[in-house]
Amino acid sequence: MAETTWSFSQEFQIQFQTAHTQLTQRVDEAKSNLTTDGLSELSLDLAKLAKQLADATGSLPNYAQRQYELQVKSLEKSLEDLRGSVPKSKFSFKRKAPVTSSTSVAQSAPTPSLPPPEPATTNLTLSSYTRRYISHTSLPIDNAQTSDLAISDLNQCIVNLLSIPLKLSALHMRNLVDTVLLLPEIAGSVLLHDLRRCIVVVGCHQFRMHTSSLVDIHLSISSNPIIEHCSELRFSSYPATLGGQDKPGVLAVQDFSHIKPTPSPNWKMFDTNSIMPQWPLEVLETENEVAEQLASLLPPKAPVN
Repeated sequence: MAETTWSFSQEFQIQFQTAHTQLTQRVDEAKSNLTTDGLSELSLDLAKLAKQLADATGSLPNYAQRQYELQVKSLEKSLEDLRGSVPKSKFSFKRKAPVTSSTSVAQSAPTPSLPPPEPATTNLTLSSYTRRYISHTSLPIDNAQTSDLAISDLNQCIVNLLSIPLKLSALHMRNLVDTVLLLPEIAGSVLLHDLRRCIVVVGCHQFRMHTSSLVDIHLSISSNPIIEHCSELRFSSYPATLGGQDKPGVLAVQDFSHIKPTPSPNWKMFDTNSIMPQWPLEVLETENEVAEQLASLLPPKAPVN
């Protein structure tokens, strides 16, 4: 655990402190020259920094987590003070020529306001299903363009989000049993906890799996996946039949439960093409259909050799 937290904490600290320092400097500079657009940009960038910290929750040492949270709160306070100290005239609209109509006077009165936020970003949740085929139609996507997605507490399910009509920025998965997940390429990180006898198909920038066993991972990734307290894992590249022709495969797996020069006994590589699974791309209506498909796909319950 010490090695894991140290490695991730060091990488996160560099990214966080760089963004925090730049944002602090911009807040200080804005005290002498603040505009509506400038204040909006600062607010949005601070929200993004807070989101990055929230995404890293559980993967940072407790002390470091608290320190980062205090830094974010301090920035929020500075930005709030800045917003309150600016004269309203800096935010007023240009006045038109004086008019005599009381209605026109009311309409021309300056109304301090901030521009609308960027296109909708949301946090989606998929949780507590048993023996179900789940597609993106089960998610309340509405008009969101990007989203984090949390998947939890699934048992004997097939999740097919390959055609989800929005961009996923991060995935968080926890407590999944006998479940197949067909997921698209995402821009950010995939964090997995407590998976048992599952299949995960995904593309991402960062992959971290904890306390899981008997899982087949078909992965496209630009860095090395990290595992900890895991066993009987098998890694392969993202299946070509699901659009993975040009995507890089797994280069090497870092096992923080096996910090030794010898090969880790907790994972191995395997060739997807030698297995040729029939991926469940069509919706299955009944529990029996889901159970039959899972039986043909899931890893064997016997230890992986």
